[in-house]
Amino acid sequence: MARVKVSMPEEFLYSMEYSVRFSDLDYAKHLNSVAMVHILHEARLQFLASLGLTEANIFGLGMVVTDMAIDYRSESFAKDVLVIDVGVTGFNKYGCDICFQITNSALEKVVCNAKQAVVFFDFDRHKIAAVPLAFLSLVGESEL
Repeated sequence: MARVKVSMPEEFLYSMEYSVRFSDLDYAKHLNSVAMVHILHEARLQFLASLGLTEANIFGLGMVVTDMAIDYRSESFAKDVLVIDVGVTGFNKYGCDICFQITNSALEKVVCNAKQAVVFFDFDRHKIAAVPLAFLSLVGESEL
């Protein structure tokens, strides 16, 4: 099976730190993949919050993850401080990719590159919706 390759955007819009907890580890004492999904979720929520938005209200619409890819590059262990840089790329009519580069701050080594494809969703109508123009503007995207 071919390895997943995740491209990063030219520019990151948000950065946060995360300290790896003992409960984030697997049997081999590495950061586990389930914890990474939770870390990515938290980073997405904090990124949206930095824009004054929530996952449930982005100019009247919600945001739903449609797929996810994680390209692991190095190990991470308890007490590591990870820097999570977040960017947005790959816009289409209904969504985009939210990209994450996760780096071990002490080693300055990339732990993984990840992306979540998201669509905008009208929860009242139970239908996907076009990307709000105001969201495009917030993230510095001029057009689809």
